Amino acid sequence: MPKEPGQVAEAELRGRLRDCVATRGLAGGGLTVIEGGLSNRAWRLEAAGTAWFVRLGHEGARALGVDRVSECRLLAAVAAAGLAPEVLACEPAAGLLVARFVTAAPWQPIDVAAESNLRRLAGRLRILHGLPVPTGIRAVRYSDQARHLRAGLPCGPDDARLHVRAERLFGRIDGRDFAPTLCHHDLHHLNVLDDGDRLWLVDWEYGGRGDPLMDLAGFLAMHELAPQATVEFLAAYGGLRPGDEALVEAARWVFDYVQWLWYRRRFPVGGDDDGGRTERLSRRLLHCDNRVLDWDQG
Repeated sequence: MPKEPGQVAEAELRGRLRDCVATRGLAGGGLTVIEGGLSNRAWRLEAAGTAWFVRLGHEGARALGVDRVSECRLLAAVAAAGLAPEVLACEPAAGLLVARFVTAAPWQPIDVAAESNLRRLAGRLRILHGLPVPTGIRAVRYSDQARHLRAGLPCGPDDARLHVRAERLFGRIDGRDFAPTLCHHDLHHLNVLDDGDRLWLVDWEYGGRGDPLMDLAGFLAMHELAPQATVEFLAAYGGLRPGDEALVEAARWVFDYVQWLWYRRRFPVGGDDDGGRTERLSRRLLHCDNRVLDWDQG
């Protein structure tokens, strides 16, 4: 009898666990699928009284801007700083990641809205952006990522307008003087685990050495934070220069632009359903407040 897709994936995972010296002893453990990922496959694995998070990476990850070697180096740095769970194994060639399972609930949208939580996250990001940058961490520029993602995509009149608008804003953001830091780059609320005492940041595959302004802007954009909440979050972070504060709205827009390209690349026409996210992002990009962003400057 043919195996179900879930059985095939589980057998593949156990094989990769056996092939890795550090995880060989876990290959026979109990597995529970973790739902919700758009690209990767993940499980909770229990073996010898310990729980682990296990991930097999999406085969097309490189085309979406992922560098697994850099991710492993970044995970080692942020885990050592207490920002992410301890890593047992990170094998780029096998697409395998095994980290300690944190018994903590992921944030929900209502958690993002709490002023106390905005302060807590801002504090974690101050720590992240203040860490030394190890060698071997890839440089991430959103302008480069955008050009990579949009290469070969269909380009209608509205698309062309957005590309021109994005290049103007990238020129302003990339053209300023800033010190690159370690960045997460995907601060969705589901990637923030809260154990009641500490916030753990997970899912670092798009992280790297980058612009801290874009890390902050990504969180603001994904959660559509209102003006007052934005002010509170940035005040709690406290590390932006006046010139960078003036670019926050532009940075939010280009983050949405890169998200929009990512969804178009990941879910092409006729492919898997993205729940309408691509269309919503397109409308938001086309109809945002031009008076705020002042497209025609610089």
